[in-house]
Amino acid sequence: MILNTVIETMNHAEMQALQSQRLQKTVERCYKKVSFYQYQMDALNVKHTDIKTIKDISRLPFTTAHDLSVYYPFGLLTMPISGVARFEQTPDLCKAVGFTAQDLAWQNEMIARSLIACDITAASVLLELADPFPGSASRSLRQTAEILGITVIAGQGTNAPSSLKTIEDFGVTTIFSSPDNLFAFAEFLKKQNIEIQDLPVKSLLCEAALCHDELRRQLQQVFKIPVYTLYGRPDVACLGIAGDCYHQDGLHINQDHFYPEIIDPATGEVLEDNQPGELVLTTISREATPLIRYRTQELAVLTRKSCICGRTSPRITFVSI
Repeated sequence: MILNTVIETMNHAEMQALQSQRLQKTVERCYKKVSFYQYQMDALNVKHTDIKTIKDISRLPFTTAHDLSVYYPFGLLTMPISGVARFEQTPDLCKAVGFTAQDLAWQNEMIARSLIACDITAASVLLELADPFPGSASRSLRQTAEILGITVIAGQGTNAPSSLKTIEDFGVTTIFSSPDNLFAFAEFLKKQNIEIQDLPVKSLLCEAALCHDELRRQLQQVFKIPVYTLYGRPDVACLGIAGDCYHQDGLHINQDHFYPEIIDPATGEVLEDNQPGELVLTTISREATPLIRYRTQELAVLTRKSCICGRTSPRITFVSI
């Protein structure tokens, strides 16, 4: 099942046209509204009018985590703070990105695409086993799930007996939690002589930043059900950048909102597809705090080969998170 068939199965030429249009608007807004970007572009002798298509993106300057820290909290905003509906901060409280109401609506749709891609639908019952102080990812996932009509139950990740009772009482089909909490829950079930297959749970959901491929394999071996991951990061978007489909062959990037590049970390040179390098993201639709060529410092491989799920979006596989 695909949520937004028009966008998620759009052909390459049409998607490039959409990306080009959005990039032009984003760069113009950044150049006119954010002194940092104007200075950086002027230093490269690039004007916003020079950016005609998405292929011109390599002419633009990089943005780094250091830049976000230097201009914290309002320096990269394109609008007065009164236009910002929400700020999300990094755990160190040194970086923040703002979102308008439209930004948040788009984020909800992007997360929804990933949930549907993992076959988590209105018929699902989602148990969120959060840590004592859940972050933006948990909140955003819960909001999106509720919009989709998914039944959501909030639980405590460290309270295994309570989690088991909730799963059995409400017929929970999907659990969203950290790998640590899930491994602890599996150990609890083992001590109680309870077979995981006797529970109604059909899939597990984790943040990609917490669940690299080896951890995912271990979880799937223990639970014997699919483990899907959603990719986000607090300095870009807590969730919604990319996510698995049920084939688990790389994370589908929401390319109508995020344009991905893979670069050589040492030289900044853009690499060909299927080569490992540093993931760079440009937010081509963000209103409040657009990020141009943001260096994530995460190593990944990008492929544009079509997925058998029918989606035409590029996919990333992390080499190291």
